[in-house]
Amino acid sequence: MVLITTDVPVQKAWGKPRAHLRRVWSVFRVRASALSLLVALAAAGCSTAVGTSTPGPLPSPSLTATPSPTLIPTASATATSTATPGPTPTLPHGVFTATGSLVADIGAETASLLDDGTVLVTGAEPGPAEIYDPASGKFHTTGTPSSDTADPLAVKLLTGRVLVIDGGETLGAQIYDPASGKFSSAGRTSVDRDTGAATLLHNGKVLVVGGILDPQGTGPGGVSRSAQIYDPASGKFTSTGQMKTGRACFTATTLQDGRVLIAGGDDGGCSGADHWFASAEIYDPASGKFTPTGSMTTPRSNATATLLASGKVLIGGGYGGGQTDLSSAELYDPGSGKFTPTGSMSTARTLDTATLLRDGGVLVAGDGTAELFDPATGRFTPTGHMLASTYNQAAVRLDDGRVLLVGGLGTADSGSSAELYWP
Repeated sequence: MVLITTDVPVQKAWGKPRAHLRRVWSVFRVRASALSLLVALAAAGCSTAVGTSTPGPLPSPSLTATPSPTLIPTASATATSTATPGPTPTLPHGVFTATGSLVADIGAETASLLDDGTVLVTGAEPGPAEIYDPASGKFHTTGTPSSDTADPLAVKLLTGRVLVIDGGETLGAQIYDPASGKFSSAGRTSVDRDTGAATLLHNGKVLVVGGILDPQGTGPGGVSRSAQIYDPASGKFTSTGQMKTGRACFTATTLQDGRVLIAGGDDGGCSGADHWFASAEIYDPASGKFTPTGSMTTPRSNATATLLASGKVLIGGGYGGGQTDLSSAELYDPGSGKFTPTGSMSTARTLDTATLLRDGGVLVAGDGTAELFDPATGRFTPTGHMLASTYNQAAVRLDDGRVLLVGGLGTADSGSSAELYWP
């Protein structure tokens, strides 16, 4: 058996993989028969001692798209020799392919790449977390959090364990240990962190900041200015400086110099907001303080933020004023402290994902469509279509460069769906 794949540009053939493979089989059967006939005729017409006839390499099949690597038997001549297969094309690129589904619809919201290359998936629904194994393409259950993890925040620590913070009213936090497959308590946060943010600092600690003060709607409401530091060594949360502006549905990005960019957000938890923010601020772990920086060119919440290889941060999409989905994007330069517009996306997006690829580009995906941002040109270009029209899914780049997209909202079974993007 030989792995036959291709790197021919995709031409929207991913929707019919089985019919496509039947056409590939037909091509191989015809070419195999033709090669066998030619070799037999050559052998029959030879008047000298019996020799060996070796046909040339098999041509690579001309495919318009290959949703996933497919094992196909090689065609061979049956006279006195075997045809030598041609060079194996590279794997498909720019396409989404199916993979295994979650064991249960856990409302997947976080996906954390573990040190062994597998992925921990946690969700908003009660029940065990799950592990995705890229080698088998399957999910299996693992430990169950000791308390509900509604709208969780997850950060992989330098130790390889994962901090999971409940975004609901329990204020709980837990540590997942890949070695044991179990969760253990990690203390409590000071306030609800629903629609807040958490990001790993260079010193191994975690900044947890902002969020809705009362996500269940039973108290005074509002959004939080507070911030805390989680220290894995002590297993405790401690207070640090406060943001200048209380925020929900904002982005928090650790910069290359160790500081943290806090950008955008709103005052009411995304869909219930009255005001959308263009303002941004910087958290300095050395001083424990937040200071204002340049404002974005457009107010936005539920945007994506991606640290690029250049050190700049790409901010894209999100809600604008009046809950209008945005297609615009901008770049933050830590050197100047300013935001500047860059190319716009082809589709207005919110609650989508943005994943840094190994080549330095960014995959933006959601609502069934996807596009790539090229930092060299500052432009977005469409790429393959997603198999599921989901949004608010989780996305993570695997060790082999592919991107796993899992869960989300949009269809009845989207909470358990998963697919892979091949860059």
